[in-house]
Amino acid sequence: MTEKATQNFIETYERTQARLPGADSWLSRRRETAVKAFAEAGLPHRRLEEWKYTDLRQVLEKAAFAPAPAHEGAVILPDSRSAAAFAAIDRYTVVFVNGRYRADLSHTSRLPKGVELHPLVDVVHEQWARDLVERRLDDGRQAENVVDLNTALMNDGACLRIRKGVKLDKPLHLLFFTADAGASHTRNLILIENEAEATIFETHVGAEAGFANIVTDVSLAEGARLGHLKLQDEATGAVHLATMRTRLEASAHFTSFTLTLGCGVSRGQNFVLFAGEGAEAHVNGAYALRGTQHSDQFCVIDHAVPGCTSHTLFKGVLDDSSEGVFQGKVIVRPHAQKTDGRQMTQALLLSRNAAMNAKPELEIYADDVQCAHGSTVGELSRDAIFYLRSRGIPELQARQLLISAFLDEALDLVPHEMARNALKSLTDDWFAEARA
Repeated sequence: MTEKATQNFIETYERTQARLPGADSWLSRRRETAVKAFAEAGLPHRRLEEWKYTDLRQVLEKAAFAPAPAHEGAVILPDSRSAAAFAAIDRYTVVFVNGRYRADLSHTSRLPKGVELHPLVDVVHEQWARDLVERRLDDGRQAENVVDLNTALMNDGACLRIRKGVKLDKPLHLLFFTADAGASHTRNLILIENEAEATIFETHVGAEAGFANIVTDVSLAEGARLGHLKLQDEATGAVHLATMRTRLEASAHFTSFTLTLGCGVSRGQNFVLFAGEGAEAHVNGAYALRGTQHSDQFCVIDHAVPGCTSHTLFKGVLDDSSEGVFQGKVIVRPHAQKTDGRQMTQALLLSRNAAMNAKPELEIYADDVQCAHGSTVGELSRDAIFYLRSRGIPELQARQLLISAFLDEALDLVPHEMARNALKSLTDDWFAEARA
């Protein structure tokens, strides 16, 4: 018998399929295939190894989300530092409300020639978009069911194509705002052609608790470069599920950073596939949790060809009864010699009730490689606090200095200087609010 949460999504598809983008195209058939696969697999649960720490089925059974309504009219963003974190940075802005593109709130005029940006409905008939949507994961079978759910119900998304040799002159900022409770399924498509470059910011904020299921498909052609920065600070009762699938051709360069501050339950999934030699990927992040927040970071780096480099670092601070998870795997395929793959996760527990689960893995089938992984979980050093207090620094300030120093190692990897300073300021505010 199909569990209730899975059945709810299937019924939503049956009611809305005729109104979804691409109803008269190949995408309609692809949706049918996806919803059948999702119905067979169901929502992921603890009995699946890759979901043992985050039972999405149980979460969505407890909090059933109807489809988020289309929000018309004015939108008032939350009065929060996160919503305005990048306000001082010159950028192009694309706004989505309840998962739907709002042209009236977006500012994308004067994009450079060779930069094409469209909502999902405008590109479903283009071959490059079809290639990205139909792509399957080479290693990530446990993630396909949530991608299938997104494929069946995706309603909108940002679709970016940058032509050969073009460099986006300033960051593209994708702002996702939840104005009403409900479920949204967003599909972003990013194609960076040979030797092209771009920097993309993502901000996810909301005044209401919703379920966001986001899939971002990225293709980096030979010599392409992408810097990606994500800030997630949604409402406490929200559920945030984000999957990013990146394919790198020869000499491509990918840098990603995620800062997680919000949501009751969140899971970020990164899948990186090296398809060409000499490519490089850096997948990093930080998180600061309190209350009963639960955040899961899942990362698979697949070295399918020789001579590629991947580095991953996630650092987190957990207070109260919050729970953090890091699951990572570096795969080195046969003949993928000269691979450099490194992975580290570190967590700082500020409360005896906080918990951290870490499971880094290496799966190596080649012998001429440099690979390493590690995990540490600990508390603030009492000796370090005593040392700072002996120099006249109050205890709360001493704790904040130590926490900031701990997170800064990760935050220093943010691929944009002004954005890096903004995120450091947000983590400082988080500590001040926690102790207010």
